[in-house]
Amino acid sequence: STASLGLLRSMVLSRIKNLSLELSDQDCYSLSEKFINDANEISGDIVLRAAKRGRNASELMGIVLSRYIIQSELGMNRYFGWYFLDDYADWLGQREQHIADILVLSPEMTNDGNLRLAVVISEAKYIDAANLLLKRKESQKQLRDTLGRIGNALFGDPKRLDRDLWLSRFSDLILNGIQFPAYATINLATWRHAVRDGECEIYLRGYSHIFISGPTDDPECSDFTKVAGLEDSYQEVFSRAKLRELVLSYWKNIDPLQVRQKIAGENVWKEKSYRKPTERFKNILNQTDVSKRIEENLSGIESAKLITTQTISKPKFDEINVPMDSQTPRGEGHGVLSSYWPYSSIKKLIIEYKGVWEDSAADADAEWMKQIESQCKGALQQFQLQAKLMSSTLTPNAALLKFQGSTNLTIEQVIKRRSEFLTTHRLNVISVRAEPGVVAISIARPHRRVLQLLELWKKWNPDCLNGNSDLLIGLKEEDGNLLFLSPKKNAPHTLIAGSTGSGKSVLMQNIILAIACTNTSSQSQIVLIDPKHGVDYFAFEKLPHLQGGIIDNQQDAILTLNRLIDEMDTRYTILKQNKVANIFDLNNKKNVTKYLPFLWVIHDEFAEWMMIDEYREAVTNIVSRLGIKARAAGIFLVFAAQRPDAHVMPMQLRANLGNRLILKVDSEGTSEIALGEKGAERLLGKGHLAAKREGEDNITIAQVPFINSDELENIVLQISSERI
Repeated sequence: STASLGLLRSMVLSRIKNLSLELSDQDCYSLSEKFINDANEISGDIVLRAAKRGRNASELMGIVLSRYIIQSELGMNRYFGWYFLDDYADWLGQREQHIADILVLSPEMTNDGNLRLAVVISEAKYIDAANLLLKRKESQKQLRDTLGRIGNALFGDPKRLDRDLWLSRFSDLILNGIQFPAYATINLATWRHAVRDGECEIYLRGYSHIFISGPTDDPECSDFTKVAGLEDSYQEVFSRAKLRELVLSYWKNIDPLQVRQKIAGENVWKEKSYRKPTERFKNILNQTDVSKRIEENLSGIESAKLITTQTISKPKFDEINVPMDSQTPRGEGHGVLSSYWPYSSIKKLIIEYKGVWEDSAADADAEWMKQIESQCKGALQQFQLQAKLMSSTLTPNAALLKFQGSTNLTIEQVIKRRSEFLTTHRLNVISVRAEPGVVAISIARPHRRVLQLLELWKKWNPDCLNGNSDLLIGLKEEDGNLLFLSPKKNAPHTLIAGSTGSGKSVLMQNIILAIACTNTSSQSQIVLIDPKHGVDYFAFEKLPHLQGGIIDNQQDAILTLNRLIDEMDTRYTILKQNKVANIFDLNNKKNVTKYLPFLWVIHDEFAEWMMIDEYREAVTNIVSRLGIKARAAGIFLVFAAQRPDAHVMPMQLRANLGNRLILKVDSEGTSEIALGEKGAERLLGKGHLAAKREGEDNITIAQVPFINSDELENIVLQISSERI
């Protein structure tokens, strides 16, 4: 925005001076800057609106004072996430004028290791006394509408269908909105799982804060009341005199508890009631009801693509032994010596592949590494930063240098000098990441190494006996191990993003081939949706795993996605009949009524159709309903787009796509939406990948292997001719 802050500073300053705080002009000016800076920490939109319209300066001051009260109450030494609820109006399905102002999330761990989350909703009004009665009522209603909806979802009885949705939202907001310093001993994966699964105790409280700024002869009207119809929610009214005391406390950074106690007459803030959310809602339909619903939905639609639950038998495979030495890169849990591949022709291709693992120009690269180590240490020393090199590794894309971390070498210090690294020292810093006691700096190679698909598959030992859902998608840069996407170990659903030239299509091809080559068509099925008329996927049309061909019509896509709900219900009925918790246990159990195939729903370029309201609403609702339940049923979603901005990817959709496979994107903003932080805009393209997989602590940088069109067609031909 080009809006000037001059008007805003003037309006805030004038309101401060109207309070007659007996501060110097310089102190009043500093206090106005403090208000503006603190508002920016909640949401830049608050400051932007106030900068455009001076009357919003009162709203800004009220929200900041409410934030100060809540932060002091919970404890200044805690971690906080502040969220301006106007930014999330779509979540609540209400207009901005009808919802509260801010949501506060503050996680903590008790001395005995229990995880707890404080959730506070606040609605603030900074007004004249003449509007007191109207604004008190209005503020209570806004708080009641917002807090009531969240409280009923989390703790309501009977159990609510949107409980898991809200827990998923809180989980994502903790990750995206709370800034943890590099030294913090926080396991975000543990936190996210605890919140999503309802295992984290939650403390929920609401406040309506009314701040009366005038007139100067305003009588004492401070008040403290409970908000009717809400548990643990209060309205605090600060008269002009009490507001003056509160603002002075804010200026001096002291606890406002004394001011609040004068109004309330007691300390009601000591006790905090933490409790676990209501148990998950369970909805199991019997087989007759499911069949009836499917028949009703399919009647009259001749062109529909059918998704069917098939009865399958366990396949038999020939076991082959693949020699592996100690130098062979291995993925997590994939270090077994025996490998099962369902297609003998694919097995033969892998065994006969003669690709070389080592770099062809090893001597030149070794010399370059020594030069980069020296240059980087020299640059750090010139910046007066500690430069103790712990280790160095040559990856396909970069030199990975690990320096000992200290107060004199932090992530922030290196990132701040990224431009100087490039312009002064000719070092292109791709990423700077924190590890325990280490600052890891990646510097781009001048000549990148191209990884071939079969080269990596030669190191892969999948167990395909009962179907495989762990997909090899790349090579980790940090340690040379294989990178896997697993809907069992990670989240069941995945977002892929990347701009033109990033390698998004190659990654999608890798995923489809990994599914097809490690599963028979009775073990895994693929639903492929592509608004671009399938131009990138013609080679896959002969795959026996592909259900209904490539879907390139919008209405067919909606019908297909809608049937996923019925398919999920059908599968849950089968799980119940066989007394198992999920598809993995079902397919490993003997003498079951049915074995179920994994169902992979791959939707490329979904952003194109998400611009249409009908499609956007349908997809968002379907993905929200599938949510976590789809994992147990063996239904896994993979959504891909060039630029998944906030308009085409609403928070409900974002919250349910837990795995993020992000290639090079066009801007920091897109990186923050897709990956949850900056950095993807600095990737090198052509398969250079930043992977954030649910259940993993850190983002993994990796390289996606390449496969040319001839090899791709040959692999598909081998599978289709050896149909099992």
